[in-house]
Parts: sequence; C-alpha cells; structure tokens
Amino acid sequence: MQYVKNTLFCLFVTAAIAQAAGGAASLVAEKSTTKGFKYSWETKEQFVEDCSFGANEQVCWCVIEKLEHEYSEETFLKFDEDLKNNNEHPDFISFLSSATKKCDTKVANNNYHNGYAESGSGGIGDGLAGMLGGSGGGIATKAKGSIKTPSERDIEVSGSRSAADIMKTVRQRTPGLRHIYNKSLKEKPGFQGKVTLRFTIAPGGEVTHLFIHSTTTGNKTFDQEIAQAVCRWKFSKVKSGNTTVTMPFTFSE
Repeated sequence: MQYVKNTLFCLFVTAAIAQAAGGAASLVAEKSTTKGFKYSWETKEQFVEDCSFGANEQVCWCVIEKLEHEYSEETFLKFDEDLKNNNEHPDFISFLSSATKKCDTKVANNNYHNGYAESGSGGIGDGLAGMLGGSGGGIATKAKGSIKTPSERDIEVSGSRSAADIMKTVRQRTPGLRHIYNKSLKEKPGFQGKVTLRFTIAPGGEVTHLFIHSTTTGNKTFDQEIAQAVCRWKFSKVKSGNTTVTMPFTFSE
C-alpha cells in the first residue's frame, strides 16, 4: 500500500460561525430591508461542493449568490443546520425553490456568468442539498462517477463514540465527495481506487487532525482534496473524549 506521510490539520471556520447563529441577530437579518451580505469563502465552497454532486455547478453558484443577497451568513448556516435536523423554515425553503428555478433557467439559456463557476468548488449543507435535489427546480445531474459509502463493518473506531453514531454523519456527507471525483475524472479519465483516512473527532464534533492512511488511486492531488473535504465534516457532540476513526472510501467510474 502507498502511504502518504504528511498530516493534514483541519480548520473549522464554518463550524464556529454556525454556533454563533440564531437569536435576535438572525431575526434582525430576516426583517431588515437593506439586504446584501458577504459570505466567507469556506461557506461558499461548502455550499457548491455538496450542491453540485447532484446538480449543475453553475446553478449552485447562482443560488449561493442569491442567498448571499437575501440572508446573512449566520442565518443561512442556522437554517441549513435546522433542515438537517428536520426543522423546516417554509419561507426559506420557498426562497430556495424560487432561486433554483430562476438559476436553472439562466444556466439553461446561457445567461449566467460567474468567474468562480468554472474553477470553484464547495458546497451547501446536506439538508439544503437534499431539498434542492427534490424541489422541482429541474436541475439535471451531471455525475458519472460513483463512491461506495462505508458500512459500520468497514470502519475502525477507538474512543467515546459508537460506529453507529459516526455513520449517521458519514452517510449524509459521503455523496458530497462525488463532486471531487467527477472533477478529477475529467482531468484523468478512468482512474479509480480506494482512499483510507484516519482522523480524530473531538468531543465538539470537529475533526481535529487527519492523515491519509493508504491509497490506491495513484492521484495525490485527488487524495488530498478528499482528505480536506472530510476535514470539514462536523459530527455530533459528546460529553468528553476524542475518537479515532479509520475509514475507507472506494471510487469507481
């Protein structure tokens, strides 16, 4: 097996922002008539990465621009988290559905141009990604590569968390890695393989450090992108204790 020696330390800007969301500030942002906000690059990246595993990437960039105009970053992240937990915000969902339809039409008619659309990557939170995919916006999937979601039998866990608890997040987030694979397939058609990661989950749910345990892809850049994406995952909180996880991800065309 080929081992990659360098360790990747994970920074969680978006997680810190999400925890600050809610309360009076969110209500003010919703009611204010002076709109227009500036989202961090991390939030935009995360939006487009998860969104575009099942949708046209230009549509995803168009939608995040509309969100950026209408909702503060804190409000957006709060609503995203709420949707993951099945707590709906009807007005927000209605806005997303409308934005998706408008952006879908723009892209289909070649009326949307964004400097980031060709080279950018990133994503929307899983709750929103699922909603967009089934909102009736008519966004056609462009994915052709596939990724096997690990099962509890495939992973090694040591620490305070159970494999079942970890897998709840893994099942939600693994499809988002397909965007990275599809992008790499364009550059290197036909490549496939397995990337095995070992990482630590802190009690707060953030991945504190991660390294590539082994890989069979022969594509170092791809392996690093997968590792960096997993670094941004957020797991549930526990009372105490770190958990070390070893987990394989298998990619095939």
